[in-house]
Order: sequence, then structure tokens, then C-alpha cells
Amino acid sequence: MLLSSLQFSLSVTLPTILMMLLGIFLRRRQILDDRFCEMASKLIFNFSLPTLIFLNVLKSPSEYTGQFSLLATGFVGTVLIYLLAEMGAAKYVKERRYRGIFVQGTFRSNSAILGLALAINAYGNSVIGAVSVYTAMLIILFNTFGVITLTLSLSDNKPNIGRLLISIAKNPLILATLLGMLANPVQELIPKSLMQTGSYLANITLPLALICTGASLNFKQLRKFKAQSEDENASQTSNQVSQIVWASSFIRLLIAPMFMLMLGKFVFQLDPMSLGVVFLTTATPVASATYAMVRNYGGDATAAANLIGITTIGSIFTSSIGLFVLRQLGWV
Repeated sequence: MLLSSLQFSLSVTLPTILMMLLGIFLRRRQILDDRFCEMASKLIFNFSLPTLIFLNVLKSPSEYTGQFSLLATGFVGTVLIYLLAEMGAAKYVKERRYRGIFVQGTFRSNSAILGLALAINAYGNSVIGAVSVYTAMLIILFNTFGVITLTLSLSDNKPNIGRLLISIAKNPLILATLLGMLANPVQELIPKSLMQTGSYLANITLPLALICTGASLNFKQLRKFKAQSEDENASQTSNQVSQIVWASSFIRLLIAPMFMLMLGKFVFQLDPMSLGVVFLTTATPVASATYAMVRNYGGDATAAANLIGITTIGSIFTSSIGLFVLRQLGWV
């Protein structure tokens, strides 16, 4: 049982880790650079990942009522984590401009890329339909709460509901999920040549995304963060930012996955595969979109980059160990 659990854990996480290490290696060899990763990320987010989601929702059973408990776990858990994070930030984070960074770090996981990759490694193609709908719902929540928390912490204006709804409606991943569900009953009418072309595009998604994730890790940012604290004689502000980043990372990597597991197991009574999907999508690092949003709103982009870097490295260990323990318990 012990050996079986270890093999399962490694079979799920090791391919993802190795692809990220390949990205780090290619970056150090100067084969990849920021420009490549930026353009590749746009290709993935706007074209290949929506195609992957569309095709797998298209091919999956059109009956989604059986996924109610899974969707309810993700919805309720994400909302509760967000609300608790906002209350904690308001009480303990003195500088308002850092509250949004802390809050996003706690609830916003990289479920659409790393979570999807881990779920596929664990359960095969049969899970892609369910996990695609699940992550699409999370994307709606992540974007909504992300805009709200950054507006509250970095702006004196109230969140613009109209712009928020337009942003959600234009999200390629959400549109792909909806189109896949609508086209599901008439999928036989889609030409095979078009489906094959879509498969070619979809197949590049996860390898390219994982390589770019590894190549985008900026270890210099982490050193810069520490050096900055020393240069400023360990000022109160620098210490507070460091504490915020580490506290948010701890919650993202340990508290949030445990909370979602307990919710799915004891409240919504999920089956082992659904519980595995919840854990694997929650145990991922902070989504890279956090950096772009913080920078766009005029926040501390360096702190956001450190948060992503720390959780990306940490998730390699927490997801592997957590999956091993859950397999031993027979939960996933």
C-alpha cells in the first residue's frame, strides 16, 4: 500500500515537475526568455487552452447534474476563503495597498494550468470534462474577487460592476466551456478535419504552459526581496511585506487545500476522484495572472512576483506529499 501510494503520487506530480525543470534549464541556457514566455502565454490563454477545454467539454457526457457536489465544493470553498482572507487582511495588514496581494494569494490558485495538468496525470482523459467545467467556474470567481480586492486595496473607487461582467463574459476559458456545452449535442456535425486541427492546437497546451511556468520563475526576485530588506535596514514596511508574502504562501499551500478537502469530504461527501480534483486544483501555486493584475492596478509587483515564486516552488513538495498522504488514507 505504501509503495502503491508513493508510485501514484510520483506519477501525478513528477511529469509536471520535470517539465517545469526543463523550463528552468532552457531559461538558464538562454534558449527561452521573457519575450518568448510572454507571447507563449498569450497563445496558451487565448487559443490553445480554450481549444483544449472546448474539445474535452464537447466530448464529455452532457449531463452535469452529477457534478453538483464538486461545483458546490469549489464555489462555497472559494467564497469562504476569500471572505475570511478579506477579514483577516482588514484586521492584520496595516497598509491597505498590500491587502489585495495577501487576499489574492490565499484564494487564487493556478487551477487552469497546473491543476488541470495534475488532474489529467492522476485520472486520465476521463476527468477533463468535469475538471474543465470546475475550473471554468473557479476562473469566474477568481476574476471577480481579484478585481474587487485590488480595487478595494489600491483604488478609492468602487468596483465597476459593468466592466467586471464584460471582463468575465470575454474570458476565453469561460467562453470555451460554454461553447463546448452548447455544441455537445451536435458534435457529429463538426468536420473531422476541424476536430483534428483543434487536437493539434490543444495538445501543445500543457507542455508549453509548464515549460513557460518553469522559465518564468525569477529567483533573482527572491534575492532582491531579501536584499531590499537589508538595504533599508530591515524597515518596518519591508518586514511587513515579507510577513504578508510568507503568510499568504502558507495559507495557499497548506491551509486552503486542507480547508477545501474537509469541505468536500465531510460536507459535500465527494467521491475519491472528485476529492482528488479538489485537492490537485487547490494545492497549486498562486496564479501568474496575479502579478499582471497587481502591476496593472499600480500595486507592489515585486511582492506579487515573490508570492508566485515561493508558492510555485513550495507546491512541488506540498502537492506531492499531500497526495501521498491522501492516497494512504484512501481519500483519492
